[in-house]
Amino acid sequence: MDFDFTLALTWYFTMVVALTFHEAAHALVGKLGGDLTAFLAGQVSLNPVAHMRREPFGTIILPLLSLFLMGYPIGFAHAPYDPYWADAHPKRAALMSAAGPLSNLLLAAIVFAAMKAGLASDIFEYPLRGIGVERGPSGMAEVHMLTAANGETTGFVYALAKILPVLFFMNLLLGVFNLLPVPPLDGAGIAEGLLPGTVGSFYAMLRRDPTISMVGLMVAWYVFPHVWWPVFDGVLNLFVSR
Repeated sequence: MDFDFTLALTWYFTMVVALTFHEAAHALVGKLGGDLTAFLAGQVSLNPVAHMRREPFGTIILPLLSLFLMGYPIGFAHAPYDPYWADAHPKRAALMSAAGPLSNLLLAAIVFAAMKAGLASDIFEYPLRGIGVERGPSGMAEVHMLTAANGETTGFVYALAKILPVLFFMNLLLGVFNLLPVPPLDGAGIAEGLLPGTVGSFYAMLRRDPTISMVGLMVAWYVFPHVWWPVFDGVLNLFVSR
C-alpha cells in the first residue's frame, strides 16, 4: 500500500485552516465581548503559527499520528478565556463559544458555494464514481465531490478539485461536532450561557471537571456518527441538486 503524501498534506492543511479559523473566531468574539485573554495571547489571528505554538500536540503531533494510523487527522486547539468574565457575562460567553463552530460552518458554506459555482461554469465536473467519502488505495479517506473538467489530472483546477471538497468536509465536520452540547465541546459552553440558572450552573460544573470532560468526549465520539451522517448526506443531496 503506497502512502499518498499529497492527500495527507491536503488533509493536514485543511485541518490547520479549520482549527485556525475556529480558534481565531473564539478569540475575536471574546475580545469584542470584553475578555482580552486570547487577544493578549496573540490568538486573534489567522496565522496558524499562533495557534500551533499554544497547542503543538493538538495541531501537529496528534493530527500527524492519526493521519498515518487511521487515514484521517484528528486534532484540536485552544483559545483561553477568563472564567470569571464568563460567569459575569454568560450570554457573551455563549456567543464566544458559538463563534468557533459557526466560523467553520460559514467557511464550509463559502467553499460549498465556490464548488457549485465551479460546476455551473463547467470548471468542475461531478466524479464518475459517485459523490461521497471512501477509503482510497492508500488507506486514507478521500472526499469525492469534484473532478476537473475535461478529465484534467494536473494544474490549478485539478488541485482545487482535490482540495476544496476536503476543506468543505473538514469545516462542516468541525462545526457540527463542536455544536454537540457535551462538555468540553463548544455546544456545552453555549448551553451554559443560554440556559436558565440551575441548568446553566450544572453545565458550568460539568465543563470545569477534567474527568467529566474526558467522559464527555467519549460520549460525543459515540453519538456524533448518528448526527453527522444524516447531516452530511443531506448536504450531498443539496450539492447534487440542480
